[in-house]
Amino acid sequence: MYTMKPPAVFVSDRVLKDDACMRRLTAFMKTTQAPAWEVIRDEDIPAMLARPVWKRTQGAAGARAQVFDPVFFFNTFRFDNRQDEVRRRISAANPGFDAGTLQDCFLGYQHFTWFNSGQSHDDLKPCPDHVCRPCWRLHLSPGCPHRCAYCGLPGFMVVGLNMGEYLDRLDRLVRANPWQLTYLVDDASDVLVYEPELNLFSELVRYFGTHEDRYLIAHTKSANVDFLRLLPHRGKTIACFSLSANTQSTRLEQGAGTTDERIAAARKCQAWGLPIRFKFKPIIPVRGWRDEAREMIRAVFDQTRPDNLSMTVFMWMRFEEMASCIDLDLLDPKFVDAARAEAASDWEHPRTRPFPHEVRREIYEFYYREVRARDKAVPLTLSTESLAMWRELGPLLGVNPVNYTCGCGPCAVPGLRTLPANPWTAARRILPEGRPGAT
Repeated sequence: MYTMKPPAVFVSDRVLKDDACMRRLTAFMKTTQAPAWEVIRDEDIPAMLARPVWKRTQGAAGARAQVFDPVFFFNTFRFDNRQDEVRRRISAANPGFDAGTLQDCFLGYQHFTWFNSGQSHDDLKPCPDHVCRPCWRLHLSPGCPHRCAYCGLPGFMVVGLNMGEYLDRLDRLVRANPWQLTYLVDDASDVLVYEPELNLFSELVRYFGTHEDRYLIAHTKSANVDFLRLLPHRGKTIACFSLSANTQSTRLEQGAGTTDERIAAARKCQAWGLPIRFKFKPIIPVRGWRDEAREMIRAVFDQTRPDNLSMTVFMWMRFEEMASCIDLDLLDPKFVDAARAEAASDWEHPRTRPFPHEVRREIYEFYYREVRARDKAVPLTLSTESLAMWRELGPLLGVNPVNYTCGCGPCAVPGLRTLPANPWTAARRILPEGRPGAT
C-alpha cells in the first residue's frame, strides 16, 4: 500500500454496522498515517464537504502546489435505487442545500455505470470527438492520490467497503450482459494504491479468476503490484499501465510510479501470468519528447511483451487551463505555439483541445514509427481520439474505429489483433432497445 498521510478521514455510520467493513477500515488506519476518523451520517455530508480540508483539494488549477495526500471518505455501496429519497432527506435536514448536486459516490450509489461516450443509450455508435466503446464500468473508489498536475480528479477518495454485497450484484451484472467480456475498474481512480490492506481490488481479482471467459482490467499508473503475485487471478486480470516518459512521469505525475517503475511493475505482472498492456496516455510534448519517447519504447520492448498498445495525446482542456496547471517552459515551444494559436478558434471537436489535429497526428506518427521499429506485429491503436484522426491514421495502424483492440474496452480479450464483431452492434443485438442490461 502507498504511504499516505490523509489530512482527514470520514466514515459513514453504515460502515460501523458491518464487521467486514470495519476490518478493512482498521487495516487501512493501521497502515496509513491518518488522524482519527469522524463518523458521518447522510445528513452530515453537506457540512462535511463544507470543511476547508475538502475545499483546498478541489480542481486542477494550481495543481502544481498540491502536494498533500487525499481526504478519505469510507462508505458502503447501496443497491436499493432510493437515491432520490436519500437526497430529499439530506435536503430536508439542510435547508437551502440542493442535495441533487451531491455526487452519487458520497451516497454509495456509484458502483456500476453505463458508459457510452456521452451519448444516449439509444444512440449506440461512435461519438465524433471521442471514439470509445459502450460498456459497463466498475467503481470502487472515485478519486486519486497521484497528484498529476493536469488531472481534474479531486484530492479525495470515496471508498466503498461492503465487497460481499458488491460482488453479489456484480455477478448479476455479468450474467445479464453476456456480450461484455472485459470490465474496466475505476477509470476515475487507481485501485492498486491501497492494496492489499483494503482487499477490495484483490476481491475483484479473485472473482474474475473463477470465470473462463470474463476479464478484469486495471488501468493504473501505480507500481504497487506485489500483492498480485499470489492471488488466484488465473490470467483473468489484465494490467493496463498508463505509461509516460521520464520528464512527464517525474515532473508532472509526482505521486505515480516513474517510467522505469511502471515498466518494472508490468514485467512482474507478466512473469506472474497477468496479460499486460500499455497506454501512452496522455502524451505531453515536453522539451526533448522524441528522445524520451524513443527510450521509453525501447525499455518497453526490452523488458516486456505487451498484449497491445494505445496512445492519446494530452487533451480534454483549453489552452488557458493547461497553462494554469502545467509549466509551459517544460513543453516543446513548437507545440505550445500551435496550441496557443489554435486557442482563439472555434473547435469542431472541443474534447481534443488544446493541441490541434495536425500536431497530434505528428506525435502519433512518431510513436508509430518507434513502436514498429521494435515490434512489427503488436496491436497499436488510438485511444479516445476523434473520428477525423481515425480516418487519417486508421490505414497506417491497420485498424478502424469498429475493429481495433483497445486497452480497456468491453470485448478486447487478450490475444486479439482485431475485434471479431462490431462492439456497438454486439451490445444492440443482446439489448435490442439499445439499453444496457440491468442488475
